[in-house]
Order: sequence, then C-alpha cells, then structure tokens
Amino acid sequence: MSEDDQPDIYKTRVRYDIEREKRWRPDGPVQYTEFESDNSNLAEHHPDIPANTNCLQNLRVLIVGAGFGGLLFAVRLIQSGFCLGTDIILVDTAGGFGGTWWWNQYPGLTCDVESYTYMPLLEETKYMPSQKYVSGIELQEHAQRIAEQWDLSSRGIFGMKADEMIWCDQDGQWTTKVSGADGVSQTIKSQFVILASGLLHYPKIPKLHGIDQYNGKVFHNSRWDYDYTGGSQVDPKMNRLQDKTIGFVGTGASAIQAIPHLARWANKLVIFQRTPSAVDSRNNRPTDPGWWEEYTNSGQPGWQRRRMENFNAFLSNDSPPQIDLVADQWTKMPSFSAVIGGPRALEPGYLAEISKIDLDRQDLLRRRITDVVTDEKTAMSLQPWYEGWCKRPCFSDDFLQTFNRSNVTLVDTNGKGISNLTEKGLLVEQGEFDLDAIIFGTGYTLGGCADRGSVPLTGRNGITFQQKCQSGFATLHGVCTNGFPNLFFPGPYQAGATANQVYVLDQLALHVAHILSKAKLKVTGETEGSLVSFTVEPSVEMEEEWTSQILSRAGALRGALNCTPGYWNREGLKLSEDEAYLAARFSIWGEGIGSFVKEIERWRDEGLQGLEIRSL
Repeated sequence: MSEDDQPDIYKTRVRYDIEREKRWRPDGPVQYTEFESDNSNLAEHHPDIPANTNCLQNLRVLIVGAGFGGLLFAVRLIQSGFCLGTDIILVDTAGGFGGTWWWNQYPGLTCDVESYTYMPLLEETKYMPSQKYVSGIELQEHAQRIAEQWDLSSRGIFGMKADEMIWCDQDGQWTTKVSGADGVSQTIKSQFVILASGLLHYPKIPKLHGIDQYNGKVFHNSRWDYDYTGGSQVDPKMNRLQDKTIGFVGTGASAIQAIPHLARWANKLVIFQRTPSAVDSRNNRPTDPGWWEEYTNSGQPGWQRRRMENFNAFLSNDSPPQIDLVADQWTKMPSFSAVIGGPRALEPGYLAEISKIDLDRQDLLRRRITDVVTDEKTAMSLQPWYEGWCKRPCFSDDFLQTFNRSNVTLVDTNGKGISNLTEKGLLVEQGEFDLDAIIFGTGYTLGGCADRGSVPLTGRNGITFQQKCQSGFATLHGVCTNGFPNLFFPGPYQAGATANQVYVLDQLALHVAHILSKAKLKVTGETEGSLVSFTVEPSVEMEEEWTSQILSRAGALRGALNCTPGYWNREGLKLSEDEAYLAARFSIWGEGIGSFVKEIERWRDEGLQGLEIRSL
C-alpha cells in the first residue's frame, strides 16, 4: 500500500474506534437473556430406549449431545476398539440426531463452510453432498445417516436435558439426572461421560422492557414457527405472511439466510440492526458428480482430512499451499488468524501486517454494498466498520439485494440495539413500529466453562466445575481436567480452533478415543472384550504445564481485544488485571489448529504422559 493511502487507513481505524464505542456496554454478556416461549420448549419426550432398562444403570459411555460432535465421539470410540455401539447412549434435548441442525429449521438455512469439508465422515459414508453449501435439511439427514451406519439409531434418548452430574469414587461412575419437558426424569449411571453438546445451546435475546405487553407473535429464528408463517423447511412458501408486517431483529449469520425468504412473502418486513455483518459472495452451486467421482477416488485414503487441512492452512495463514482446494471467500481471508491463531501470530508486527490486508478486504465489501443496494442511506447503514475477524464472516448472493425491495425497511439503531416493546410492536429512537410478529435472529447463549453445556458438574471430593473454573481453569489438551475422572469434552478452551468446527470436533474425538483405548490396554493388556473399570484424568502438574503453554501463546489472539463487542471478546467486557489473567487461561492454542494437532499427535506418539490411570 502506498504512502498516499495512509490517511485513508488512519481515518478507517478512527471510524472503527468510534463504532466500537457506540456498541460498548458495561453489562457485557449480561445484556442478553435466554429466550423463553412456547416455541422454545424442549422437544416432546420420546426416548428410543425404555426408562427402566438396565443399560441406563451400568452404561459404559454416556454422550451428552447427539449432533455432529456427539456422533463423531461415538464413531471414533467404536473405531478405536474401546467400546461397541451398544455400550453408548446419546442424550439430547432435540427430537433426533443433528443437534443444531435438528433445532434450526428456518428458511434458507445452509452451512457457511463448504459441505465437502464441513460434513463429517463423508469418506466413510461415501456420501456426495448435493451442493457446495448444503441445506440444513441435508445436514440433519446426514446426522441420521451416520447414526444408522454405526448402529447408533436406537442409542439416542431425545427430548431430554441433563440436569446434574455427580462423580462417585466408590463405584467409579457418574450419576446423571436427565429430564424432559413433560416432567419425565431418569437417572443414568455410566463409567465415562463425554460432553459434546457444543457451546451455543439456547437461543438468546436482548433484555427487553415490555415483552409481556406485546400482543403479537414472538419467536426466535432457531425455533421457527411454520404454523404461523406457513410453508415448511422443505418448501418455505410462507403464504400466511402475505397480509402481515413482520419485524426481524438482527442482521447476523442467521438473518442473512432467513431475511430474503421473509421478504418474498411478508406484506412488509422491518429489519432492526445493531451491528451490520460483513457480507461477501457465496457462489453456491450443485456438486458435479463427474468431478466428485474423480476427486474422491483418484488419491490415497484421507482425502477429506487433507481438504480440511488445506482449508485450515489458508485461514491460519499457515504457509498456504500452492493449490487452494476449497477456493471460496473463506480461503481469501488470512486475517482470520487474528482470532484463531497461526504459526506467525506471535511475530512482532504480524497483527499490523494482517490488519492492512484486512482493511483492503473490508473496504471491498463496503464498496460491494454500495454497488448492490440502491438506497444510499440504507447502503451506508449496512457497511461494516470493524476488522473482518471481529464477527463471523457472512456469505450470501441475495441478502443485500433484499434491501432493494419496496416492502423491506432497515431500521439502523446506530449500535444501540432494541430495548423496548409495546403492545403493538417495537419502540426505538426512530419511533414505534407496529408489528404483527417479531422474529429474533439474535444468536445463542455462549456456554461458559462453569456449566459445560448448562449441566452442573460435581467431581471428586464434592468440587464443582464452577469452583475449578473460578480458581484457575486448567486442562490437558482442552479435553479433560483433574478432579473430574472419566469426563471428557471437546474444548474449545485450551484447544485449537478454526472456522470449520467439525474438523476440531473430529480431531478431539480421535484424541479422546486414543486416550481411552490406550488406557484400557494399559489396565487390561487386552485389545477388546474387557469391561474392567478404571479411571483416567490428567495430573495437576500436567494440566498446569499445558495451561502454561496456552498462556505463553495467548498473545497471538490479541486481535480480538479491540473488536466491536461480540462473542470473541465477551461483548467487550472490560476486565481487571486479575480477571484478565484468569480469562487468559480460557484461551485457545494461539499457534493455530495445524500446530495444535501436531502437538497432540506428538504427545500420543510419546505415550500417555501426565495421565493418571487407575484400575478399580
């Protein structure tokens, strides 16, 4: 970039600072609350396994979560020889396999990472995704496909929430209490527990005055009400909205997919924005069967992992390969390494280097908006004024065009968001908006360390997970922690990260499967068939050593510190020095996902160092 451009860079950064301060609030994450309505009730209780069967009392492995994460852990445990599918139970609040892809059924839902890298176990299932970015329906169907292929279809207990988990040293088991929305409860005793319910659990909305006074329909986009809108996820012809004025709150990752469909059917659509998204092109297209056949059968086994890691390398700016296998807008964003880490992220001057790259990218996206959106004021309001890594990048080929429709209005709250409902609708600075329905596209509650998926945990000697988190969190590789034997979880704290969460989940599932299968061999000397009881947990010294490695790399993630408020920086929450140190212990591996995977694979090659394995 030439010296003549420097004043523009300075002005842009000043604008970033101004926009960030507009959105800063002293209450941080507490400004939100979990969404409660009839539409957010747990699914109807319909377990596939009767409540009083013995298998729930002498279970080998309980997995909390039946989405891609839970399924990957189950499959990798089976493949490792640690257990059989009949030794596993998966519990989920959803009504079937799929996790977030079961709950989310809003119109336009697709994955934002290409399906060839995002959909797990494609090589094993030999499934060809229909498009580069497939629909939520296809993702949910793939979860069911995985369950069927590994004989897990009858191992799910659905519509049930894990309420409490308690470890008992005497019998070496976890006691888990689960309950459903219908009041039915069960107690499950298992030797091992894996918490794979993800971090984004329950839909959230801003704390609002007057929400009980509003007389219209209210729901969150993750609990879409097709009875109200008409249509279905398969065929979203929402003809019941043709005489309705709909308010949609949010312009984030869910909004950019749902809003174009709403605009086609609603009489009027009013969109309320706090912070605009950075929206790049998607360019979705059907999968060419000829290309797929040649690509998946021409090389050595492991094509999907190689493709995943090719994708990761571009995002972490990790010596990007000469060939870009994915070749979408994600892989043109090396600045994303500011929040997921990378091998160069600790180098002096690296943040300044990628900031310049990101400035150019964001400027192109702002110009794209002015080229597409015809109304100048609306186009200016939709422009993102923050570093591109500060919010989940978005990709769409019809979201921006929606604002050229005569029935669509954008209400820009200038960073304030919404706070007041009336009997008729929403009250903001611009005035009161009468609305027949309000749909919240405001994201999810980000689960913290203490609840591990909103499940209270009590480990050895009555110590709770919350107490451990408050006193100084420590793990081994982000998957287990001392004082909580036989409990495993897929990060994200103290583990690696990338934009493709399925890759992370798979690597951690492989890691835990290795730990358990090798620990079993160490205790029994047998390769299979033994059900001997034992416990596994990291030593205090080992988890502190790992935590020190995490802390030594935490500076690589400093790009999030000056971001506009969001989940990367806990909504801009300001911390004291002591609070900042404790928070740093929850960092991810700052050198990037590639480095993290090499590190845990090296540890596996050297044996189970730092693990305490005891036969019972």
